Amino acid sequence: MAIAVLRHCSLAGTALVACLVLFPLRGLAVTEEEKSKAQGLAEAVQAAGKLYAEGSFTASAEKITAVQKELIALLKSKDPALQRIVKPIYARLVRAHALLELEGAELDALPSWEDLIANSDMKTASQTKPTSFKDEIAPWLISICGNCHINDRRGQFSMATYQNLMQGAKNATVIFAGSSRSSRIVDVVESGAMPPSGAKVAPERLIALKKWIDEGAKFDGPALNAPLSTFVNSSNAAAETELKVRASTGAETISFSKTIAPILNANCQGCHIRSQQASGGLRMDTFAQFLKGGDSGVSIVPSKPAESLLIKKLKGEAGDRMPAGGRPALSEQQIAEISTWIREGATFDGPSSTMSIDTVIDQAWAADASHTALFDRRQERSLARWTRVLPNDQPSSAKSDELFLLGNVPQARVEKLLQQFTSAVAQAKKLLRTPPTEPLVKGGLTVFVLKSRYDYSEFGRMTESRELPQEWIGHWYADPLDAYGVLSADGEVEDKQIDALALQILIGSYLGSFSAVPTWFAEGLARNYVKTSVRRGDERIATWQKSLPAALLKVENAKTLLEKRLDEESAGLVGMGLTATMMDRTNRKRFDLLLDLLRKGQSFDAACTASFAAPEVLIKTWLGK
Repeated sequence: MAIAVLRHCSLAGTALVACLVLFPLRGLAVTEEEKSKAQGLAEAVQAAGKLYAEGSFTASAEKITAVQKELIALLKSKDPALQRIVKPIYARLVRAHALLELEGAELDALPSWEDLIANSDMKTASQTKPTSFKDEIAPWLISICGNCHINDRRGQFSMATYQNLMQGAKNATVIFAGSSRSSRIVDVVESGAMPPSGAKVAPERLIALKKWIDEGAKFDGPALNAPLSTFVNSSNAAAETELKVRASTGAETISFSKTIAPILNANCQGCHIRSQQASGGLRMDTFAQFLKGGDSGVSIVPSKPAESLLIKKLKGEAGDRMPAGGRPALSEQQIAEISTWIREGATFDGPSSTMSIDTVIDQAWAADASHTALFDRRQERSLARWTRVLPNDQPSSAKSDELFLLGNVPQARVEKLLQQFTSAVAQAKKLLRTPPTEPLVKGGLTVFVLKSRYDYSEFGRMTESRELPQEWIGHWYADPLDAYGVLSADGEVEDKQIDALALQILIGSYLGSFSAVPTWFAEGLARNYVKTSVRRGDERIATWQKSLPAALLKVENAKTLLEKRLDEESAGLVGMGLTATMMDRTNRKRFDLLLDLLRKGQSFDAACTASFAAPEVLIKTWLGK
């Protein structure tokens, strides 16, 4: 779930719990005045939550600061009954602190609950020394968890930045600020489940982790979204030895993605790729990890293959020959290709240095593959995907030169839908001004037709590991290797709306199949074309227009959109508003240039900068903030 949604839910939750704490105010041995004060504090936290949800972070912080002062004063009575009433309010304060500080608010440090109830003359926040995330927590997270959760995103959980850490894994929170007992990260470390290598976290580190969480999981680094390695002192020496990723110039004779990556992938599996504990500390799951090196330091010296540990290991000139484990040595030709690649600068020509090596290889293959070869591969992947979702259902299917439909609906229904999608392909080509004789999407498009909302939801869970928004009745996914659409055709969707959905799926997939095109742009433009082409017959259009203002309120600044902090529905709505401006009559030449540059292989950022402005500048100008 995106940060914007978490923010709304979390402080909305704060408000709801604040209401609940009013329940125990009756029948306890506390004075009426104390009851009244406690109830006032609960209502003040509720009000702060509403201000936060509206984006009024400064006003929310002021209320939380006032509540904190009054709560500390109230607890000086040391009455256990009063403490039981106030403790839920304190827990909401801890959570509010964590959320507001993510927004840049500066708040007085909140004392621990134990300190509050132990001392009637409470020390001020300035007299207490909180645990330092930067100096006491982050250094050992990097050393122990770095390979899996900082350099990689194992289990869909990243610790690359403080923000990533607090967001948790698979939309599940792993750190509950103020409660180490409720925090999943403490459970897995204390039980020894993590790290999986079996290395135990030192007791003093675990104590510091618990204390830091109980104190509110405060952040004291330079920037919430800064990579941990850029500000943690203990990692500076290691960081200095790491190599910078050098982008390919295009003049190299050896490609990493087409030649080197396949060699590594075929020969280093189990020890350095997809290994629970990388041999010698050297991981090669991504190019960035490969470049970082292992326990013996970096394995590559750019432009100097003879000095590179990798080449020495492959030749058996530095200890055991690699690959190890009885595997055959690399051929002289393979070692020569790796040496040439290093001599030419050890450059990277993939989409992202943090992308898995499998994906780098697949996308490089897709770029060179013919339409037919890529279409065949997509059909194979689609049938495998179908088996995962509906293993007991033999699908009906129909296909053309650039469409492959399969579903658990009658054959006649699939064939009719193929006709509708074929008509939508012709319409999309006209709108996007692509050659009518060439495929709209290179490698074609699979469309999954599912008979019920339940099957549609299961598709999202089983193949995309997510809950699809309730308001969706269809969606698309595309990258250079894969492209598909999903349609919930449960009989309640009229033909006119199917036409609109087909156009939306096709245009979104077309744009998404290019290099690093953001979803907000592809989906926003697809909705705009639906809006201008269908007009009537799709009730979603009116809903989109009505929902756009609320979606815009979630966008604090350009980075909210660029850093994917919006839920997908809101991102699509905001993208619809922005692309409407980009494609209007006054900007049409720039818009056409943008699409032309994408077709020629430029990344979205480069194409947008050349035709309009850098994406951040473009979005900031449009938002006016």
